[in-house]
Parts: sequence; structure tokens; C-alpha cells
Amino acid sequence: MAFTFVSCSNISQWCKHGNAATGYLSQILSLRKQAGYTENLPVSTVTYQDTTVKKVTWKQLSDVIFDRKWDEKMQMPMLYPSFSRSIKALNGKTIRISGYMVPVDAKGGMYVLSSNPNSSCFFCGGAGPETVMALKFKSGKPSFETDDYVSFQGRLRLNEKNIYELYYNLDDAVFVGK
Repeated sequence: MAFTFVSCSNISQWCKHGNAATGYLSQILSLRKQAGYTENLPVSTVTYQDTTVKKVTWKQLSDVIFDRKWDEKMQMPMLYPSFSRSIKALNGKTIRISGYMVPVDAKGGMYVLSSNPNSSCFFCGGAGPETVMALKFKSGKPSFETDDYVSFQGRLRLNEKNIYELYYNLDDAVFVGK
């Protein structure tokens, strides 16, 4: 869960393609624990209606503006998205998207799909939190390697408020190919 929180903040100033952010991540985990946050954090909800599969690109998903707002609980500024109308129109729709696999917790089945390879560090490489998508698998805990270029299909769920979740989430994600 620390990874999803970090995606909402600007850590590029600490990341130097190594373990520079390790202390920062430890601080975030400690603050979460002190605040009483659990693993079962609230998630944004959306009603699903359309089952037509829409091919979506990372370029389309980059049409978002971020507002930096102070978070009292975390005592730091956080980034909150303002999605364009075209992105909002995709909320709840079944989409297909391709990207690079980033195992956050491979044993626990927690993976993130990224527009950039993990080896180029998507936060330091000039990319932002709009370049990653959490994968919530429909069933099972699949196994992928870091930087596998893969395609998934699932229902896109936008997150505008929960700082403990990525902005883009693919619910009921199903692997559809490499």
C-alpha cells in the first residue's frame, strides 16, 4: 500500500535511482500506522454499465491536471487529479491497455501497469502518477516479471480522492497477451 500512497506525492526530489526513497517510504508507513490506517482502506466506487471494450493508450490517460493540496493527516502536500471529460467518459468502461509490469508485491499478487519500464524509474524519468495503473485481478494471483510488456482488459475506475490508491485502477483485470 505504500506504493499507492507514494504515487500521489512528488518523490522525484528524493529518488536517485537507488534506495534514496527508502527512508521516506518508511516514514509514510509509520505515519499510516500511527493514524490507524489498515490494509482495507476505502476505495472509490463506480457503477459499471457498458461492456464494449475500448482500446486506451497512455497518451489518452495523460489528459489530467494535478492540484497540490495540503493533507492535514499526512502533514504534507498531496496531488489530486482533475480528469478531462474524455477520461471521465472512460470511468466504469471496459478497456484494454498495454504497458510494462511492475510487481509491487508479487507474492501478494499486487501489480502495477506502467507506461514506462521500471528500469527507467517512472517517477525520476519525468513521468508522473498518471503513468501507472493498479491491477485488481478478476481471479487468482498471476505471476509476471518486472518490465514484461503485457496487455490487460478490465473495468477502468478513476480515483480522485483516496490518496492510498492510484488514480487509475483496472478492476477485474484479465491478462490478454504480450
